[in-house]
Amino acid sequence: MRRAFFAFALFWGLALPAAAEDDWHPYANPRFGYTVDIPPGFEMRQGAADDGDGASFHADDNGATLAVFGSHPPDGDFETDVADHISLETQNDWRMLFSRVTPAWASFSGARNGEVFYARAIALCDGSAAYFRLQYRKNPLTSFDGIISRMAEALRPSDGCQLAPE
Repeated sequence: MRRAFFAFALFWGLALPAAAEDDWHPYANPRFGYTVDIPPGFEMRQGAADDGDGASFHADDNGATLAVFGSHPPDGDFETDVADHISLETQNDWRMLFSRVTPAWASFSGARNGEVFYARAIALCDGSAAYFRLQYRKNPLTSFDGIISRMAEALRPSDGCQLAPE
């Protein structure tokens, strides 16, 4: 009987993190035609942007912020748009830690005063782009790697948009 109880407790203990993953909720932007999954604990601030560009979210438990937005790159040039966003980050005193830019997607991150950000962008079918930017306090006890991985995987064009492979 005792073994059955421990097996049951172990099963539920391992199942709880999976249940937490189910608390993710989708955010869809019809103006730009993209979707992304929002992590548990992030609440939308004052609704979506009035112009339909995106939304911002905040996590009260750790102070992290998340911006999700679309962009209309000049002449539909995705890579130039990403370079412009990276340039804005450096102008705001962010020290760039990483960047990778391809014709279909980009990732970049930076650090400043104990804060870290990670941004991901994808090119969309009509020449526009979708971004998310997650900013959080650097803390050895808190890792956002799993959240970032899931969000990067989940940032995608809406149904019907099939981009050419990289």
